[in-house]
Amino acid sequence: MTYRLVSEDDAAAYLDFFIAVAGETDNLAATRSEASMMNIDDERTFLRNMGKSFSVAAFEDGVICGSCDIRINGRERLRHRAELGIAVRMEWWGRGIAQHLIETALSEASARGVRKVMLTVRADNSKAISLYERNGFSCIGKDSMLFCIDGEYEDGLIFEKILTGKNTP
Repeated sequence: MTYRLVSEDDAAAYLDFFIAVAGETDNLAATRSEASMMNIDDERTFLRNMGKSFSVAAFEDGVICGSCDIRINGRERLRHRAELGIAVRMEWWGRGIAQHLIETALSEASARGVRKVMLTVRADNSKAISLYERNGFSCIGKDSMLFCIDGEYEDGLIFEKILTGKNTP
C-alpha cells in the first residue's frame, strides 16, 4: 500500500474510487448516481482547483483504496481551519487504512498551517466516531437532519481537533 497526495494525473482513479464508495455506503453526502454524473474532465478540474486543500490516498496497484480530503478555508481570517472527509472502499475496511490516512492528512494539514480540523459524521456511525476519538477529535455538537435517506432524516455529530504547531500569519 502506498500513501501519497492525489494529483491531477490521478483523476481517473479518483473518479473510479468516488463512484465506488458513494455506492457502498450511506455515510457520504453524495449518492452513487450523483457521483456517476461526473466525468474525468470534471475530476481533473476539481483536483486542479483545490488551492491549498488536498487529498491523501491509499493506492494498491494503481487503484485508490481510500482517501482523506482536507478542505482548507481560503479566507485570510479562516485559513487556519479545515474540514476533513474520509472514505475507504468497503473491501478494504478493517485494515488500518483510515488510521494511516488520517495521520498522514493531519500531518500535511499542520505543515500547511492548519490549526483546527473539523468534521461531521452520522451519529449512528460508531466505527467512524471511534476512529475520530482515537485520533484526538472531540465532539462539540449535533447537526440535526444531516442527511435525508429514503425520506428519513439522520442526525450528525460535529467533531474538532486542534493541531499543535506554529501560528499561521
